[in-house]
Amino acid sequence: MTLKRPKDKGTRFETWTERYLQERGLDAKREDAGNRWDITVRGSTGRTIEALAARENHGQALVTIRLADFAHLLAEHGDSAHIECKHLARIALHGIFQSKFE
Repeated sequence: MTLKRPKDKGTRFETWTERYLQERGLDAKREDAGNRWDITVRGSTGRTIEALAARENHGQALVTIRLADFAHLLAEHGDSAHIECKHLARIALHGIFQSKFE
């Protein structure tokens, strides 16, 4: 049995995410190794949303963004939302997001 290295899994998820976004009409492009971001999505508004995409093995992909960006998206598009709020001392994804974007 061959085990996949963590980097292989990460690279596959990056490719899957890029294709998912492209299939929905977005201009998504994988960045070169060593770049600060894995994927860049080019838009037309001049705004940039910083997001962390994560997925457990065989799980659903989730995206973490700042609350202000989320509120802007809701207001801009008129969508409704269901929001679960948790205040925790430390969340692993929160730490990753902060180290990447702050």
